[in-house]
Amino acid sequence: MSILVSFDVDGTLIRSTGKNANKLHRDAFSAAFKTVFGLDTTIDVIPHHGSTDTLILVAVLEAHGIDKSKVMEALPELQRVMNEHFLGNLGRAGEGLEVLPGVVDLLKRLQADERFYTCLVTGNLEPIGWGKMDALGIGDLFTQPRFGGFGSDYCSGNTAETWRDRAEFVRLADKKGQRAAFVRRVHIGDAPMDVQAAADAGAVPLGVTTGIYTREQLEKAAPSAIILEGLQDLEQVLHVLEGSN
Repeated sequence: MSILVSFDVDGTLIRSTGKNANKLHRDAFSAAFKTVFGLDTTIDVIPHHGSTDTLILVAVLEAHGIDKSKVMEALPELQRVMNEHFLGNLGRAGEGLEVLPGVVDLLKRLQADERFYTCLVTGNLEPIGWGKMDALGIGDLFTQPRFGGFGSDYCSGNTAETWRDRAEFVRLADKKGQRAAFVRRVHIGDAPMDVQAAADAGAVPLGVTTGIYTREQLEKAAPSAIILEGLQDLEQVLHVLEGSN
């Protein structure tokens, strides 16, 4: 029996902390806005929690009056600049970030159990998502070779329903991970968009209240979701992943 377990990154595996919270990632956005469109701006001009990197690029630039069609055309270059900035400063990738309680023990337990295949499903661009994992010392705890679904894999341009892009990431991770016949798929995230995406893509939605969203918000987004306070109760999480909750 093979079980696919996909993890959101920000707010699920790790959290931003301190005055330099998630600084390198945020700076990579600003570098892209400046380099490609000559704009001195940040992602904070829009509500961006639970969105994807590519949809955040679209929404910020639209907020500055740039036509969506031009933004969509420029997405490859915007992503290139973001990745270049991030990878060029990898020594700072862990700045303002920390691993959430229970994550290391859970990943090690899953790594030691041949039933489980683990990956990322995140709105981060792929090099940025894995860059954060490596900087915080947990990148090697995922199934090798690494795979997942990322903001760099797909962008619909639909900034009003960001969960739809995330659902596509869940499906893509399943396809990329087909080195096994998965009998169960579980996606873990802290945002309503995560659990909604999981449900839409046919995975079990496992919500955690380790981000900015409440249990009620997660349950409203996906009534079928299983909601936990976090990942620190290893046996409780394993029961959910195995389907014995």
